[in-house]
Amino acid sequence: MRAARERFRKGLRSWSELLLPSRCLGCGGVGVGQEPVPVCIRCRTRFTPLPGPSCPRCQSPRGPDGATCPLCTEWPPAVRWCRSATRFHGPAAALVRALKYEGWDRVVPALVPPLVRTLRSGDAPRVDRIVPVPTTPGRLKERGFNPARRIAEELGEALGIPIARVLTRPTEGPRQVGLPPSQRAANVRGAFIAERVVSNSLRSPQVLLVDDVLTTGATVAAAAVALAQAGVAEVGVLTFARAVPGAPGS
Repeated sequence: MRAARERFRKGLRSWSELLLPSRCLGCGGVGVGQEPVPVCIRCRTRFTPLPGPSCPRCQSPRGPDGATCPLCTEWPPAVRWCRSATRFHGPAAALVRALKYEGWDRVVPALVPPLVRTLRSGDAPRVDRIVPVPTTPGRLKERGFNPARRIAEELGEALGIPIARVLTRPTEGPRQVGLPPSQRAANVRGAFIAERVVSNSLRSPQVLLVDDVLTTGATVAAAAVALAQAGVAEVGVLTFARAVPGAPGS
């Protein structure tokens, strides 16, 4: 009986896709209705790499003269390294917007493979715990889920690494989107709280802080400060996308 119902549902989806073909959330192309993830193969395999040369600590593009990185010099010492899987551009930007603002958490499985490849690239240290960047209670209620937590859960399952939900963001404040870079750090300063009792198990240098997109790094820096205050010695940061100032499409 179950097999018959499944065949019926697949047949219904086939007819629905034929009459009203669904579109890829990355590029708008039709024909992804049969896919478990509403993202076409092209968008799942072709993301824009970050330009080089880059800062060895935070991967921010910089000139070949080895000058001081303009981004991570103000980050707390607890943030030892930061990596992103793709530039916030084209299909990657479209998928992040669909996830954050349109409630399409079904795109998350398309974001995980490039994150796995980034962690296994050779220069990212091994990690033992994954900590998602939390959202506020109001935004969690509004959206129904936390994008960073969904990404962290899928990533943890893919890598066999446990999730440590030790951070909270109890206060509501202005969204980072739309704020100038000069105001972003102040907007999230002191916004995160880490549970000291729980984080006692995280006193190793292999804690990975995960978020969907990185712009100035103010959010992950503030989260890392809270973790450091709770006893975490070192933090690595991993995001799916990264905004690159001055790059086309950023």
